[in-house]
Amino acid sequence: MRHFTTMRFIVRTLFIVLLPTFTAQSVLANDDLHALRQAAEADQSARAQHQLGLRYLQGKGVNQDGRSAVMWLQRAAEQNYAPAQYQLGELYRTGAGVDIDAAAAVEYLTSAAEQGHPTAQYRLGTLYLTGSLVEKDLIAATEWMELAAEHGYTEARQALAELDKATPATSETIVTPGPESPQTEDKSNEESTTPLTTYTRAAEQGDAEAQYQLGEIYRKGTEKGVSRSFKAAAKWYEMAAEQGHAEAQYQLGEFYSKGRGVKKNRETARKWYQAAARQGHVKAKYRQRGCGFC
Repeated sequence: MRHFTTMRFIVRTLFIVLLPTFTAQSVLANDDLHALRQAAEADQSARAQHQLGLRYLQGKGVNQDGRSAVMWLQRAAEQNYAPAQYQLGELYRTGAGVDIDAAAAVEYLTSAAEQGHPTAQYRLGTLYLTGSLVEKDLIAATEWMELAAEHGYTEARQALAELDKATPATSETIVTPGPESPQTEDKSNEESTTPLTTYTRAAEQGDAEAQYQLGEIYRKGTEKGVSRSFKAAAKWYEMAAEQGHAEAQYQLGEFYSKGRGVKKNRETARKWYQAAARQGHVKAKYRQRGCGFC
């Protein structure tokens, strides 16, 4: 009996001692939420808007509310806050609390990825790899996976290893048109106006956009009669880049960074990243900042 009385005394004493602590923590939590809401509503902090959106998404300290979550995340995303853009991309990709929207998902994920958000980069890579929500593109998949891998993303490194196995020996091969090719003297008028021939004519006359487009054709290897050739792509990208074509400058930076079709050269890579970045190229700005891994 005495033991029971003693235990009851101890429990009562602990309750009295700890009650102020629990109360204080509750008040602090409410104060934190109040401060968070004030900052978010005043548009003072995209981070606060993002965190408030996550609270509504998870029901943490507030009633779970998908509509409010999306609203706060969108306000943060409008301020170019990458974590909010990534979160919105995932919501629209999966349909968690919103209708699935492929275009919105890809747009938000791309915005976050271009700012260096590694998870967004990896997610975009998987989308292009599988052809989910976007047209399947192994080149784009590789590029986004490489960026994620440079952040130490293990899954991205594993995916790159699989991609290398899938595309082993065609990167420097150009298919020479045969006797029945549209590029023979007997080609028809319709055949003579393929994108390849059209861009080649314009590129040879010095058109920078056509030169860039030829670089794209050889980089991707998707045009009929042409296999992927990084060497040919580099040649056309350089011609366009020297005329100030920002995307060509960025791609040339990528080629020199990775040694695709040219000898790997970090200084030359930096030069072209800087040239594209000066024209406002978002990815080039990001790559320029991280050119230590070039």
